[in-house]
Amino acid sequence: MSWQVIAAREFQDAVRSRLLWGLVAVVAVVIGLTAVVPLLIPAMNASALTGLGAASEFAAILVPIIALVAAYLAIAGERESGSLRLLLGLEPARSAVVLGKFFGRTAVVVTGLAIGFALASAVAWLAYGSLPLLAFLGTLFLTICLGVSFVGIAVGISAATATRARAMMLGIASYLGLALLWDLLPQGAHLVIEGSPPGGTVPAWFLLLEGLSPSGAYSALVTRTLSAIDPALPGPASLLGGPVPVYLEWWVFMLVLFAWTVVPIVAGYWVFERADLN
Repeated sequence: MSWQVIAAREFQDAVRSRLLWGLVAVVAVVIGLTAVVPLLIPAMNASALTGLGAASEFAAILVPIIALVAAYLAIAGERESGSLRLLLGLEPARSAVVLGKFFGRTAVVVTGLAIGFALASAVAWLAYGSLPLLAFLGTLFLTICLGVSFVGIAVGISAATATRARAMMLGIASYLGLALLWDLLPQGAHLVIEGSPPGGTVPAWFLLLEGLSPSGAYSALVTRTLSAIDPALPGPASLLGGPVPVYLEWWVFMLVLFAWTVVPIVAGYWVFERADLN
């Protein structure tokens, strides 16, 4: 059995279990509502771009939850129930199991995000009367990259753990550490090094440290995308108050997302390959 067959089965199972349509509903409702929030704040110069920016800030919190929930039991759940031994009895390599689970769950998350964002875009278009296509497609692409990164993290955790409880515990820990609490690290470092909390402008190392988590890299990339389309929106140069160093270029943060996708899968596979499933 190849990894492609396993991936196709994973996607079909998600459709039958209504997991995919649940993801679509959550993304469409939450992102659509968040995108119109700037219209409710009189002090903001509300536009479709600021709406996308607001939606992306919430997506940095929401998408990791969606990806982790969709994938954290991909291997651990079947391993605990014993069905994984039946799957391996069909003689796929363990690497094929890990790859199949990753690509299958990735397809679920990507499809859910794409359809959900498409529905949310209709809400934004009705609210603002327009929707800049380039900004929307760029934000959607980056949101998908964020989702894929957390699917990689979840599948890596699932491959490395033997029980549902351990996979859930590590999944919650990864969400708290990488999506919710990571910002405390650069802010604490700024307080120690500079002697004060971050203000109107920040040093370059602060933005780099902030962007070393998947959610931080995603936010950095969305900021660059929207500010490139509308220079009036804050970008890295305005946050730094000067030129942007090479280590804050967009490709650095794309590499961060890529690393958070690949490294957990490789590490999880390394543990899974050596695990005694009996």
